[in-house]
Amino acid sequence: MDALGSQLLLGQVACLSAASLWAAALMLFRRPIAAYGARRINMAKCVIAALFQGVTVVALGYAAAVWSAPLKSLVFIATSGLVGLVLGDTALFGSAARIGVHRALLLQTLAPVFAAIIAAVWQAELPNAPQVTGGVVILAGVALVVAPDRKRDRSPAPGSPAWSRVGIALGVVAAFGQGAGLVLAKAGMQEIPVLPASFLRLGAAAIGLVIVGAVSRRRRPTTPLPKRSQTVLRVLLATFFGTYLALFLMMAGVAHAPASIAAVLLSTSPVFSLILEAVVDRRPPTLLGVLGTLMAVAGVGILSLW
Repeated sequence: MDALGSQLLLGQVACLSAASLWAAALMLFRRPIAAYGARRINMAKCVIAALFQGVTVVALGYAAAVWSAPLKSLVFIATSGLVGLVLGDTALFGSAARIGVHRALLLQTLAPVFAAIIAAVWQAELPNAPQVTGGVVILAGVALVVAPDRKRDRSPAPGSPAWSRVGIALGVVAAFGQGAGLVLAKAGMQEIPVLPASFLRLGAAAIGLVIVGAVSRRRRPTTPLPKRSQTVLRVLLATFFGTYLALFLMMAGVAHAPASIAAVLLSTSPVFSLILEAVVDRRPPTLLGVLGTLMAVAGVGILSLW
């Protein structure tokens, strides 16, 4: 294998690894979310990940890029963090708690659709026929999986997630937040390297969530989070692997693989969540679940290639 082929393989493996870590991290977050709520766990995740990345930015000598960033870029990136991480990830966590990790992640495949629509409105460019086809395929695949199943939802297996309108709505909100956050982040990263931009995005989200938490406590006091070692360990592991390490793998994947291939491979998180739920929860996937997941990922591929 030549050097170019080795780089392509490295990029593909990095993208798939990032996608698998996202799925595994959301599985780890399930119990803390159920116990303490989506917003509080998202706040803990963003604060911890921002600290990790802050140390990395300083260690790798990127601190100057943070301080010298143009104000316009800072505004775009900070807004991206508020929309994509505060709104998007909080909604994603709430969706996963109601309809399960797999269906919540599958709804995330709608993020490129929202990103394409927002970019089209922003840049006044209409999507072409293949992009519209990709969006339709994604919607069809998602509908196959998240549509209510009367037989399944009347007598669900013990511990299995039920169909929930609120869960579906939160999943769509999460996809919108991710899509809009992606467009805003791209606009802000024209003059800031990826790593400092990611730190600024996480930092803005952490500050936003802390402010929201402080306002919420004033209106309705909440009990402090008990220091349960198992919960703390789950949050730390999920944050380190699913937010901190997965980000570097995503960056490596995008650097070494074509953007269209990277986008498709990074969208395979629902495939990994399908496998993880089958193994961890002992809940084998349904035929419609497999078919819908593959359709959604294929739709992302069609949308990304053109």
